[in-house]
Amino acid sequence: MLAAMHADRLTHHFTIGQASRHSGVSAKAIRHYESLGLMPAVPRRGSYRLYQAEHIDAIRLIRKAQSLGFTLAELRQLGTEACTPDWPRFVLALSDKRAALAAEINRLQVLDAELAELQATLPRLIATEPDCVSLTTELSRA
Repeated sequence: MLAAMHADRLTHHFTIGQASRHSGVSAKAIRHYESLGLMPAVPRRGSYRLYQAEHIDAIRLIRKAQSLGFTLAELRQLGTEACTPDWPRFVLALSDKRAALAAEINRLQVLDAELAELQATLPRLIATEPDCVSLTTELSRA
């Protein structure tokens, strides 16, 4: 496949099917990225789009950013008018994303501690509380 891609790069253009195969992204998603202005303009020959290596790289970058938790709307904010990444802003966005992730990790750790406490307490409450109303009242205090 690498040899085929290298041969395709020598022609300096890819059909949308080839771009899809080389990037691992569906043709529908590629068209969507284009419509959002996330990629440089794609030249056409008649009704056919002619993708170049820079478009494949942009598609891969978009997909990688999505896998790291960026939404397409966030990515639109991180681009320049030339549809290229604004790298300094991208670095700041990575810091923001990591801070949000740290906050979420903290929230999940607190939730896990609460669940562990309930898991430890619930068997005793079940054994000592005679009915559902009493059990529910006791649990709401915990």
